[in-house]
Amino acid sequence: QDKLAKEQRSSALNLLKLHTQWRTVLRGAKAEELRRDVAILHQTFARVTDCKDSSLVMDLEEAEAQHSRALSSHLHNVDRLLQLQRCRLACLQEGCEAQLEALQAEFETER
Repeated sequence: QDKLAKEQRSSALNLLKLHTQWRTVLRGAKAEELRRDVAILHQTFARVTDCKDSSLVMDLEEAEAQHSRALSSHLHNVDRLLQLQRCRLACLQEGCEAQLEALQAEFETER
């Protein structure tokens, strides 16, 4: 019976050692699997980031082109408004000079 108890203790101890070593092996396998998963996720993230970067670059170039067109149109409209204002000012100037000449002529005739 003593031998049986000793054998059971030995068996339990060996089983515990076996479980410990098995857990170590499983941890190593799981760690390697997680490293592979992380590497795959890293590559996927890098690919998606590059795709989004190129998409954003294209959007930025399109926005810059739209801005350039809008600025060109705005400057053209401002130039047209300036031209209209100059024409209006020239007409007012001519009217003023005509009135001045008329007043001078009237003054001369009264004098």
